[in-house]
Amino acid sequence: MLAAALAVAGVPTLLLAVVRWPAAAIVLTGLTGMGALLVEILTETTLQRELDEDVFGRAYGIAFPAAIAGIVVGSVIAPGLAALLGGSGALVVVGGTVLAYALLVMRGADDAVAAIPVSQPAMADAVPAR
Repeated sequence: MLAAALAVAGVPTLLLAVVRWPAAAIVLTGLTGMGALLVEILTETTLQRELDEDVFGRAYGIAFPAAIAGIVVGSVIAPGLAALLGGSGALVVVGGTVLAYALLVMRGADDAVAAIPVSQPAMADAVPAR
C-alpha cells in the first residue's frame, strides 16, 4: 500500500513536467498531494499498529522530526535544482526519486514477507487464545 501511495505522489509529479494545460496541472497537483497524504497516514498507522505504546511515542518522536527535516531539505534543494535543470527537469528528478523510493519500499516488503515463517500465520499473535 505504501508503494502505491508513493506512486500516486510520484507519477503525477513526473507528468507535471510535460503537461501544459492548467486544468490538468491542477488535477495532477491534487493527486500529488493526495499521494503525500496517503503516505503520511499509512506511515503513522503502521507505526501505531506494529509498535507497543511505550515504543510508539519514541518512534513517532523520531519519525515526525525526520519528515519535517525532509521538507526543509527539499525546500533548500528545490531552488538550486530548478535553476540547474529548469522547472520541468526538477519535476522529473523529484518524481523519479519518489518512484525509485516506491520500488525500494516494494522490494523491502517482499523481503519482509519472505522472512515470515510458513508455519506461522502473520496474524497468529493478534488473535487472543480462548
